[in-house]
Amino acid sequence: MKNCRTCVFIRYFLSSVLLIIIIGLTMTDNLHYLSFITPWNAAILVLLVGVLIFVTKLLEYFKTRN
Repeated sequence: MKNCRTCVFIRYFLSSVLLIIIIGLTMTDNLHYLSFITPWNAAILVLLVGVLIFVTKLLEYFKTRN
């Protein structure tokens, strides 16, 4: 049976959340290396990725429009 694209994304998301929980519970002393990950940095990353995807799609549209 072929998996749909949405199901694959949900599986990747759930497995990454589970991995983060396991790492958080087992490596509490070594997590100070990840202190640069803050909500602001995550928000900036999401916005930058969104802008890059938008620009890529816009350039692709203009290229195939002609």
